[in-house]
Formats: sequence, structure tokens, C-alpha cells
Amino acid sequence: METKQALEKWLNNEASPADMQVLNQWPGFDIYKKIDTHTKAMVLPEHDAISGLKALKDTFLLTSPQQKTPKVITMPRLLKIAALLILLVLSSVFVTSLPTNIQAPIATTQTIELPDSSKITLKENGRISYKKYGWPFTREVTLEGEAYFEVAKGKTFTVVTPTANVSVLGTCFNVKTENDLLIVSCFEGLVSVQANGINTLVSAGDSFSFSPMIVNNKIYTSKPTWIFNESSFVDMPLETVLMEIEKHYKVTITTKNIDVTLRYTGSFTHTNLDQALQTVTQPLNLSFSKDSKNEVQIYNLKKQ
Repeated sequence: METKQALEKWLNNEASPADMQVLNQWPGFDIYKKIDTHTKAMVLPEHDAISGLKALKDTFLLTSPQQKTPKVITMPRLLKIAALLILLVLSSVFVTSLPTNIQAPIATTQTIELPDSSKITLKENGRISYKKYGWPFTREVTLEGEAYFEVAKGKTFTVVTPTANVSVLGTCFNVKTENDLLIVSCFEGLVSVQANGINTLVSAGDSFSFSPMIVNNKIYTSKPTWIFNESSFVDMPLETVLMEIEKHYKVTITTKNIDVTLRYTGSFTHTNLDQALQTVTQPLNLSFSKDSKNEVQIYNLKKQ
């Protein structure tokens, strides 16, 4: 209310220094000042106000049985009304185009509720951007990192990633982006992925990797495991799994006498490094060692 009153005074050239202090602290005031600058620069056509007023009065007297004093709106007044209308239109466009940017903190997840009650669970360091005030017109989210989406039914909901667009109407799905890797997992409903010039439909229970080959795997959980502080993999190269361990635990992993292209299916916890290393190495008959410098070595004991 204080900002509105100060703006009204400013439009009427009655703003005090205190009013100007309020307006200068308001982010939307810049656009008002731009409109004012352009308005003052406008050159109005010359107009004989006296002759025009006399002609208006004569016309009114000829057409009206009663003599009334006409209400005259002066050009400066008209100019302010026109400027205000332009301002309202530009303000509406400006506000609806403002993005809302959110990044999840390190080592934690963050849940965001969108204006239509859709929900996004954002993995650590993940980033999203969407237009909160333009949401009724376009349900679109830009994603970097990984996030789980629970989409309310309605018009098309689109997730824009660096490599693809993922579109749905109402469903639950997970999107992971990392460098050129894109993984889309559907837990409920149907997901459409437009990547590499190909449209791929992902049904509930399926997970597709686009990197750049399209690989289909099955999922057997009701939600992505990272929500429960776990990372899971289905037929993924060991090298990819070890990179995930490095990222979560801030360690450096080296390998010795092993094939990093070995395929791994399973999961590891985000809460205990030793347990994570054991669950990854034991199924592959591998061993590991650690030192005090946050360095880990994975090796094949039989080939030592």
C-alpha cells in the first residue's frame, strides 16, 4: 500500500523525498521511469484549445435541450491516462516474464510447489527456472542437474534440458542431466522425450538413457532412490558408478588391474562411504583401500 500511494503521488508530481525513497527501493520502479522519460519526450501536435472548446460548446448547445457545463479533459490529463494504460500493459508483460530461479543447497534436497500444485524435488546442486506469474499460460521448467516431478493434471507440462525437452500432461517422472547424458525415468503415466531429433515415449516402469544412443532399462521402485539418500544403477559401466561415489563423498578414486567398463546393477548409500564402496565392489569381486587424504583405490585382489 505504501508503494502504491507513493506511485500515485509521483504520477501527479506530488512525491516527497520520503516517497521517492520508497519508490527507488521497489524493483518495478525502473520501468515506470522509462515510460515517464519517453512520455516527456513525446511531441504533441499544436492545438487551439480555445477554438476547440468553443466548437464543442456550440455543438453541445445545438444537440442538447439543457445547457450544461461540459467536462473538459485537458491534454496533459489525457497524456497521463495514456501513459498509465501503457504502463499497465508493459508492467503485466514485464511481471509475467520474470523468471523464478531456485538451486538446491549442497548435500540436501529441496521441494518446490508450483502454482498449479505440481511438485518438484530438486537434488543437491540442481537448478530450475520457471515463470511463476506466467505459469497459467505456460507450464515450463528449465532444469540443470536432477529432479523428480509430480505433475498435476492440466495442459502440457514441459521440462527443458540442455539436450532435450520432456513433455507430459500429468504424471510422475525423474529427469537427470549431466554433460551430454540425459536419463528420463517414468514412475507413473507417460512421458514424451524429444531428443536428438527423435520423439521417444517413456512408459511407467521404464528408464531411457540418451547419451547419444538410446538405451532402455526397467525400474522397480515407486520413486527415484536418491530421494531416500541412495544412488541406483541398472546395467551401468563401473566407471560411471565410481564417478557418482566421488561426487557424493568428495573423494578421489583410482583403479588398478580392473576393467572400468564392467556393468553394474545395484545401489549405494549416501550416508556411509565404506558401505557404499562395499556394495559396489563385492558383487564384482573387487576390493578397495582408503587413505587419510580422501583417496580411494579400487583393485582386483586376484591380479595383484
